[in-house]
Amino acid sequence: MYEGDEKNFTFDGFVRIHIICRDAESSVTLHSNKLNIDESSIQFLWESGTGEGPNFVSLSFDEERQFLIIQLDRSMVEGENYSLQMNFTGALDGSLAGFYLSKYNRGNKTIYIATSQMEPTDARKTLPCFDEPDIKSYFNVILVRKKNLTSLSNMPIKKIESRGGDFEADIFERTAKMSTYLLAFIVGDFACKTNKTSKNITYRVWSTRESVNQTEKALDYGTRIITHYADYYGIDFPLPKQDMIAIPDFSAGAMENWGLITYRETAMLYEPGVASESNLQRVAVVVAHELAHQWFGDLVTMDWWDDLWLNEGFASYVEYMGTDFVEPSWKMFQQFVTETLHSAFEFDALVTSHPLFAPVQNPDEINEIFDSISYDKGASMIQMAQFFLGETTFQKGLQQYLINRAYQNADHNDLWNALEEVQKESNLRTAEEATVKDILDTWTLQMNYPVVMVSRLGNGTIQLSQKRFLSNKFAKDPMKYISPFNYTWKIPFTMTTSENTNFNQSKSDIMWLMSETQAFPNTSPTSNGSWVIGNVMVKGYYRVNYDESNWNALIQQLSRNYKEIYVSNRAQLINDAMELAKAGELSMELALNIFQYLDKEREYTPWVAAKVQLSYIDDMLVRTELYGAFEKFIISKVSGIFKELGLNDTGASHLQSYLRSSIANSACYYGIGDCVQNATDQYSAWMRNPDSNHIDPDLKSTIYCTAVREGGADKWDFALDQYKKSHVAAEKSRLLSAMACTREVWILSKYLEMTLEGTDIKTQDASSVIISVAQNPVGTPLAWDFFREKIEDILNKFGSGSFSLSNMIKGLTSTFNTNFQLQQLEEFKDQHPNLGSGTRALQQAIETTEANINWMKVNYDIVAKWLKS
Repeated sequence: MYEGDEKNFTFDGFVRIHIICRDAESSVTLHSNKLNIDESSIQFLWESGTGEGPNFVSLSFDEERQFLIIQLDRSMVEGENYSLQMNFTGALDGSLAGFYLSKYNRGNKTIYIATSQMEPTDARKTLPCFDEPDIKSYFNVILVRKKNLTSLSNMPIKKIESRGGDFEADIFERTAKMSTYLLAFIVGDFACKTNKTSKNITYRVWSTRESVNQTEKALDYGTRIITHYADYYGIDFPLPKQDMIAIPDFSAGAMENWGLITYRETAMLYEPGVASESNLQRVAVVVAHELAHQWFGDLVTMDWWDDLWLNEGFASYVEYMGTDFVEPSWKMFQQFVTETLHSAFEFDALVTSHPLFAPVQNPDEINEIFDSISYDKGASMIQMAQFFLGETTFQKGLQQYLINRAYQNADHNDLWNALEEVQKESNLRTAEEATVKDILDTWTLQMNYPVVMVSRLGNGTIQLSQKRFLSNKFAKDPMKYISPFNYTWKIPFTMTTSENTNFNQSKSDIMWLMSETQAFPNTSPTSNGSWVIGNVMVKGYYRVNYDESNWNALIQQLSRNYKEIYVSNRAQLINDAMELAKAGELSMELALNIFQYLDKEREYTPWVAAKVQLSYIDDMLVRTELYGAFEKFIISKVSGIFKELGLNDTGASHLQSYLRSSIANSACYYGIGDCVQNATDQYSAWMRNPDSNHIDPDLKSTIYCTAVREGGADKWDFALDQYKKSHVAAEKSRLLSAMACTREVWILSKYLEMTLEGTDIKTQDASSVIISVAQNPVGTPLAWDFFREKIEDILNKFGSGSFSLSNMIKGLTSTFNTNFQLQQLEEFKDQHPNLGSGTRALQQAIETTEANINWMKVNYDIVAKWLKS
């Protein structure tokens, strides 16, 4: 890392592992991947015995399982202590996995950083170790570096020793007992800002020297959230310090290494006046997510990756609690519905989904489940459990779980038992004597989710019936997972009515649906035009369907006075109606009528829900003769609110800024009013004076994209030039997206090629550039052809275990809706039977394309007729 060609950079290491023998074996099996082991350095020592112990004889590798097998000349003795030590070297490359190389430019000089990303299975790429989450250990870390650099690890530095010449060794305090995937080693030239929490924990935020002033918001949020979590969990933060660092090259959003959280720069850095409200929210949410892991995941870790959702689902729910604590005006739990629940609903309506508890064996399968099910469905489950248990029982149950399993491992049954224990102490029952486990197993051990049909039988009786919801009921179930409950769930159903409206419900209002069908007397309104609405406040992980008259009454209520229905339920009605219609469970014409009130709506989350659905219709119709009529409909709904909100900053609230940004995006995309002219004028003014960008940060994404789309090569070249010059990660990210908006085929082709060159576009950003090009209707076929032609180069760049691969496949194919595209997908699958972590994504792309083809076949004429009317 210090001299020569970066392609040849390496690191050297020494590891000593202390072992207690449980079984009298004559070999030791470790994990090791892509490391060169110095066989002559291997020593196996009997630490607790006298006389001659087993000696090292030979080593061998099992490449497929990434095993390093140390053969001994005789068996170890049960109960005795041994140590195994060896020297090794590895490549310090730009793979973004294990111990890897990150870099950035300071003027004309390249600055290098050695950093790490161990999760899920890349600690073995850094050092030989027992690389499984349930094999916890204490780690004594020593990092040797040049004197002018800084090194960081999970714990504070205990002492520094000279190692001769320009080198020093940082000797760190011993870690707490932890899993290998949480280890972190970083060496580079950084600057930091420091604070103390109210509980006297040293809190530092690090970045490149150029960006250190952009760390202040992360420091402020971090110090407050970590204290809030300690109070909520009833357990103080267990380490003496918490560091967070923004890394210039980073694959994920962030990583919860215990005591040293690593971030992509866009997830930790915020520059006021340049970055937007959504950039600020991203910083708060990701900081809150990673700090949640310091307890859920780090202090208590899942036994094996099949319970990954215990880590990620918890953090994905608690991030809303943490963000809501520091920014209560942001209405985070309203956003939960559109940001998290709807994402899970989309993914989990496929027959190629998987249960939350999903058996996995190898690194590719493990990487595959870092998906919307583990994160978003997991979070939705936690929210539902919190609702039906009640906040107090839920909180006490979590505290009990953390106390029971601290510094150990757990599976989902440990959590159920802790919640059940607290519930029993409180003399609370949930439903028909069902245990917490009885209920939650139906949500974690089978995939998909139910739709609840609400039928009004007369005499004030409501009948509820449930069935499995699939977005394409004709999809062929691969039967990889068999439901142990025959796709029925124990559902904490809630409802309210127009005659007795109550949108502030608690566990005492739950109507437990414990079988396929149940009747509930004296619950239904009886007057004409009255309505029922289910899943109040959208706390449950289920869809709700109604008979036609109830749907019409709800649609009329929205048109008459939409505020009578709670904002989250408005968003959910839009999502339910359209998704039920897509699945053939509701008349498409009736579902489309829910958009009629939209020009009156003035809240952000219902607009987001509507835009997601309208965007799908746009994707389906964009290459058809019907598109003009569809555009006219959108213009009729957006024009009024765009006229109100415009492109000028009104000093609005956080969510109103979000709404303004979203409406401006639609207005410019569909050419409403003066949006396009205004956007191109502002961009041209910036081009004339590049050092003075007065564009409102909340509208930059829209204005940049519009100007690049409407302009020629000069607008695109200017965006690229500004991207290269900017030191603000959020600005660079916006410009990357905007460059994909051009309508010039030759520029898009050049842009795609740049993703593999590795000079202007970082590896961490390459997949999002390819996806952005695919989301441009002009770029869809170009990006798909590029992906197929360059698949070997892409696999070499990202690796078959990368999260990027599955994201790319989904992003490239989400708009496919022709038999020709389906045939291309199936041919690609046949040619590439093992795409590593992309295998499931490819199956899901085929299923989604089949659903889109079916939508065109069934709904095209209905939509045409509806638009004309």
